[in-house]
Amino acid sequence: MLVNLTEMLQDAEKNNYAIASINTPNQISLRAVIAAAEEVNIPITINHAQNEDEHIPIEIAVPLMVDYAKKSTVPISVHVDHGLDMKHIMKAVRLGVTSIMYDCSNLPLEENIAEVKRLKELIDHLGISLEAEVGTMPNNMPDEVHGQERSDLSDLSVYYTNPKDAQIFCEQTGVDVLTISFGSVHGMYEGEPKLDIPLLEKIKEVTPNTALGMHGGSGVPYDQVQKAISSGIRKINYFTAIDTSPAPHLLKMIQEADGPLNFYKIADRAMEIIYEKTVEILRVCKNEAARS
Repeated sequence: MLVNLTEMLQDAEKNNYAIASINTPNQISLRAVIAAAEEVNIPITINHAQNEDEHIPIEIAVPLMVDYAKKSTVPISVHVDHGLDMKHIMKAVRLGVTSIMYDCSNLPLEENIAEVKRLKELIDHLGISLEAEVGTMPNNMPDEVHGQERSDLSDLSVYYTNPKDAQIFCEQTGVDVLTISFGSVHGMYEGEPKLDIPLLEKIKEVTPNTALGMHGGSGVPYDQVQKAISSGIRKINYFTAIDTSPAPHLLKMIQEADGPLNFYKIADRAMEIIYEKTVEILRVCKNEAARS
């Protein structure tokens, strides 16, 4: 069922779990991710990031996502991930998304606040949930995207969210989700990830009425993910771990093929692997260990 992200976040807060926010840039991923959510019986957010337009235009992606979400047996929000400009975001609104991340984190705090407030005034009456970001998420993506070039990862603390800035931002914008930086990285990690849970707890303390989001879930040890959930994270973005999971299996499949190999068989196998990886991640987001 297609729902508002805020509704899902309220249940996640009440029951101490996190909403997995997963990019689905093709129909194989879309089908696999929704099937996994139905298997685990947990709400999810399916994302279309602005930088994915070059692979699948939003005019194709979002109507398909909305249709699948409406037919699903679990609550699903269709989400703009890292919307960078108003033109793209308003196009998404017309196509039927139920939540938006307006990423102005590269701007000074005051400008970030002003931009996010401007969008909130435009979409508030439509019942569309709004996510924003304070602090800067470092990037180490397998493929560099313009505007999201690789970051210096030698000292992640330089990217951390300042609790006071987070407090001011939430008080002045009233966003539904605030994504914070406390040790996670977009893409691949160099070395062992280490989330700053005490920093997360400080931010949670001063933003009691706002759901907190974490991007860069891929590669973070699951015990740290569940500590973050127990300390207040309510939305976690995953993409790299899911999107790269089929590659080694498909390579082996192709190498071991005895004769011609139909593409539909490759696609079916990719969907199976994405499904299995998503189920694994969703069980962590369900935070069953913390509730047992």
